[in-house]
Amino acid sequence: MAALPAELVSTFGGAVPASATGTALSLVTVDDDGWPREAHLSVGEVLARGDSSLRLCTWPRSRTTGNLRRDGRALLVAVAGGSAWHIRIRASEHPAPPGAPELAYFVAKAESVEEQPAKYATVERGVAFRLHDPPAVHERWAAQLAALRSIG
Repeated sequence: MAALPAELVSTFGGAVPASATGTALSLVTVDDDGWPREAHLSVGEVLARGDSSLRLCTWPRSRTTGNLRRDGRALLVAVAGGSAWHIRIRASEHPAPPGAPELAYFVAKAESVEEQPAKYATVERGVAFRLHDPPAVHERWAAQLAALRSIG
């Protein structure tokens, strides 16, 4: 197992941001036909712990969820601390906690963590977004993060 970088834990440590602008990370899985599939997960769908563990929630009928159920391996690509990070994970599905939003929940371990710095620049952001309805999304994220915290 590989420890998660402090920069990633800080960004995806379970706080719902006050702003309507946020950071997402890319989750890359592989479809049945061998082609990569990318999904974007927000700070409300990822909970990074201070060790090598993560909790993820995804839409239950998405192809990404199907790929995680079938294989469990994925690559997380995140920007934090001025660098890009490639984190290979192995995930397994966990039952949804009582009262949790209707999503698929996964417990994941970082198998490897690789920093991808740019010697000539500071990487400031990867996938960034602005919410259409911040109060509604923040409420949903709070419920999702509470569910992710309760997973063993």
